[in-house]
Amino acid sequence: MNALFDIQDEPIQQGIKHLRDTGKIAKLSTKDFSGSLVAVDGSMIVEKMTGSDLLLVLAVGVEGLTEDKTKDWGTAKNQYYQWQTVLPHDSANSSLAQGTMFLMELSVLANCDHEIRIMDGTHFTSIIKINSMLSASDEKAGKEYAEALRTFLKETYSKIIPDIPDIIQSAFNNDKIIALAKYSSSKDVIEAFLGAQNIRLDDKTFFSLALDEDEYLIPLSVGQSKDERERIWDDLHIKCNLNIPERVELNTALAEAINPLRTRDNQSKKDKESALYYTYYKPYQDGPAYRIELKKSLVADSQRLEKYLLSIKKQIVFPEIREPYPQYLVDIMAKGISTGMVAIQEGIKLSPNLKIDKGYFNLLFNYRT
Repeated sequence: MNALFDIQDEPIQQGIKHLRDTGKIAKLSTKDFSGSLVAVDGSMIVEKMTGSDLLLVLAVGVEGLTEDKTKDWGTAKNQYYQWQTVLPHDSANSSLAQGTMFLMELSVLANCDHEIRIMDGTHFTSIIKINSMLSASDEKAGKEYAEALRTFLKETYSKIIPDIPDIIQSAFNNDKIIALAKYSSSKDVIEAFLGAQNIRLDDKTFFSLALDEDEYLIPLSVGQSKDERERIWDDLHIKCNLNIPERVELNTALAEAINPLRTRDNQSKKDKESALYYTYYKPYQDGPAYRIELKKSLVADSQRLEKYLLSIKKQIVFPEIREPYPQYLVDIMAKGISTGMVAIQEGIKLSPNLKIDKGYFNLLFNYRT
């Protein structure tokens, strides 16, 4: 670690000086913040039994440290969603579980009434996982897979597969929803603006070491560097290849739903600016910088942007807890899914409807001891 960081001192100082000199760094000036803040996270388990796979998926939202009682979880009280099912052994079952988890997370974020809503991770991850779920025919997903997806949408939202683009757009078009990635390997800023400094770090580590307290990067649209634009954002897509009759119309709607995030237009194939922006913000001198993804309309309102940043700072109990408090707490709650899986397994084994005389009981245990 010494070898990695010690030799970077001078390049880091040169890099941050260049960014300050070119007007890319600002310092928080507002005292306005909001206590109406939530974070949302999800979790999933695919329990591989001897005779089948048991899937359990959930997403939950948690409020931050606040005395604000004016905001609630909406008329439908959509603070959490959960779904479970049983499927034949199939390598695609994990894709189904992950995709449904991210759809649930987006729904909790879109349907609550809070002023600031934190997505755990990045917008890009949601797209990748939903794409994997809908393109599971590459993994030879059987007909039970599509039937399970239909059942999930009907039971959870009273929706059908063609409604998936609406679920995505409801979150991706909402500028109250921001995304905080705990881990990021992006080098977009360094590759786009600091190539001459020979900085051998990722952006998040660079800004953690270089920024002063309450400084932040003036938000940039994603894909500033040629590499990241071509590798991720130019060809960003969600495509369905499941054997369903709605596939053509669904793919058209999916392309439209994520086109604002792309750096190349779906129709014209011309380069454009993404509507998704990001910044790095350092709330405390000895703490880390946070990568925050934002919508274009929020970035355009500098007063509201700074209010959001200060609101995040008010939720950080550093050094005891590194992330904003609701993001920390919701992660703990989501990880409690293992207890739920144990309860489901015990419920099945104790069910009077179980046909143990036909040898089914043997199939209810994990495939290995």
